[in-house]
Amino acid sequence: MNFIDSHCHLHDSRIISDIPWIEDRAKIANVQYMVSCATMEDNFELTAQLSKDFPSILPCFGIHPWFVDSISDKWKELLEYYLLTYPSGIGETGLDFTDKTCDRDLQIKVFEHHLMLAIQLERPINIHIRNAWDTFIHILKKMGKLKVPGLIHSYSGSADMIPMFESNGLYISFSGSVTNPKAKKVVKALKRVSKDRFVLETDTPDIYPYLPEPKASHLNEPENLPAIAQIASSRISMAFEEFSKHAYNNSLTVFHSILEGKKDR
Repeated sequence: MNFIDSHCHLHDSRIISDIPWIEDRAKIANVQYMVSCATMEDNFELTAQLSKDFPSILPCFGIHPWFVDSISDKWKELLEYYLLTYPSGIGETGLDFTDKTCDRDLQIKVFEHHLMLAIQLERPINIHIRNAWDTFIHILKKMGKLKVPGLIHSYSGSADMIPMFESNGLYISFSGSVTNPKAKKVVKALKRVSKDRFVLETDTPDIYPYLPEPKASHLNEPENLPAIAQIASSRISMAFEEFSKHAYNNSLTVFHSILEGKKDR
């Protein structure tokens, strides 16, 4: 079985020095591609360099909602430069209203610009949503359906919202949180997603899965994706092979434009 890690952060300072070995371990685990998402302007170039150095790394460029207060006056120009220079997706971007003191208006402004670029440039978008579902739905209705599929990463919303997200061109991504024995809401959502609409991720180096033999460091990495798929498939009573095949093919659909762009280089 083959796998694609649909959302990770390989630029992270905790793991960056280990990337050659992380890629080797991912290959051994049949993880063919890793979608590495930038989170702020400061790591755009590092994300780009990783994608040049390792063919298996697919880059996304964006401003994470946690870091909207770090943007420069030139953030829009810089974001567009990287998107137009490299075969890439958009993200990580989105809304996170968990912190009550966050600047919600700025988050919305930045996220809407990312969505506009996704529609105009026809690029896949990697979306982070936490405690902001009503605002997100309002923005989706205002902006219109995506021309190229995007995904909601590490889905934490209700199962009832999924059909609406699917109708707007979004795929639903599940991380190691689905392996948590107490994650009943996540499992319910996974059961609701159409077979041709779910993908898998690690969110490396975070969201370490509940594994029988965890590593002492608890730093996640793409090699854990098959184990996440194994546990997730058992939790919805689907054969591991069937589940993994759907996840892989769905990811190929989402990131088709990046893969084609890398082939042309």
